[in-house]
Amino acid sequence: MAKAIKKQYAVIGLGRFGIALTRGLNAEGAEVLVIDSDPDKVNDIEPYCTQAICADATDEAVLEKIGIRNLDVAVVCMAGDIEASIFVTLTCKQLGVPQVITKAQNDKHRHVLKKIGADMVIVPEEEMGAKLAANLVKPNMIEVMSLSDNFRIVEIKTPLKWQHKTLIQLNLRNTEKVSVILVKRGEEIIVTPAADCELLPDDILVIAGTYTDTKRLSAKATQTVLDTLE
Repeated sequence: MAKAIKKQYAVIGLGRFGIALTRGLNAEGAEVLVIDSDPDKVNDIEPYCTQAICADATDEAVLEKIGIRNLDVAVVCMAGDIEASIFVTLTCKQLGVPQVITKAQNDKHRHVLKKIGADMVIVPEEEMGAKLAANLVKPNMIEVMSLSDNFRIVEIKTPLKWQHKTLIQLNLRNTEKVSVILVKRGEEIIVTPAADCELLPDDILVIAGTYTDTKRLSAKATQTVLDTLE
């Protein structure tokens, strides 16, 4: 079997979000190129990335010189400077970066970024607020990641009715229209679990499906937890 080719990422801007993102990507073994105009921040991040460059990312010539077009994903983390984030996002798209993700300061900023072609726009404060709300309302749901308007990944604890049953017994693809793509079991991670994988009470299940199906499933899973508390 051919070895999967790692995606190459560019993180542009080293605020708190950019630093956290770089460290996270590095922890996952990704190849990361970082660009920022602050030499101290560049020096500090060097151990956590493939290459750290001290340069002005708003200079199109700089982005061309470092070969930004050859990377798979560029994440523009310059929301504090709206004009710069818009320019860098537009430049990355014009230079042919396949996927450009940009951090926005607010909804108006997000609207402009989408208009100029950003593939994904995130407002971290809103994202975290939405996740916190989901976790408070649905105590069995750990995290939600939207991959598109109608597809997302949900992490839930094993519902009571699923415990000590195998995936083939549960038949979730037919009964719930979702797929279990990963099982977290303590320090162990089971990727693409087999049909005979038995789900244990403390397992965390990573489930993929449409927004409607995962919402219905998370509601059911939460209810099973609430039932045991009553």
